Amino acid sequence: MKKLLIIIKDPFKVIIERKGEFLIWFLFTIITGQIGIIANFIVRYYTNDTPISHSLYEDSINGSFYTFSIALVASLLGPMFINFINSKKLQFRTLKTFTIITAIFFLFITGPIYASIQANSSLRLTDIVLKIDKTQFVIYVLALILASYGYCILRLESSGLDFHFIDDPIFSEMDDKNVEETIKASKEIKKDENGIEL
Repeated sequence: MKKLLIIIKDPFKVIIERKGEFLIWFLFTIITGQIGIIANFIVRYYTNDTPISHSLYEDSINGSFYTFSIALVASLLGPMFINFINSKKLQFRTLKTFTIITAIFFLFITGPIYASIQANSSLRLTDIVLKIDKTQFVIYVLALILASYGYCILRLESSGLDFHFIDDPIFSEMDDKNVEETIKASKEIKKDENGIEL
């Protein structure tokens, strides 16, 4: 369990090492990705004096946070697959694979949840007490964490950090090097053990 926590936690060190790059990514991906929600707060506040809590509730009913969460995690998949296709080295492939799988499952789960919430949204408009959808909030936070983690995974190769912290060969960078060496060695083999040319 401790090893798994290290595997999950340590890639976030990229944020500390490359604060400027992370800040740029955060501003253009997270903040500008929510321009619609932020604009709703501002417009509602200045036109109708709507408090932020009520504005959050309205966006919660509309499923705005679900929409952003789904779009954010979906936008992570493209760069991850491009990295797989274009990467000359096979570094951190297992972490990337698990991140992709987690993102895909996240989308498979949140899509139907969003659809069912939208189907019942007319019933929720009659609620007297303003309650923000807790499920939507949890999914929203998970999307932010998953997208940040995906960013960190993609930056690992160029980070310069020492990631030999994982002993398990399935996750280690050393395992990636072994794969590269095996591929390189296989290209150099011209004949099999019987002397037959390949």
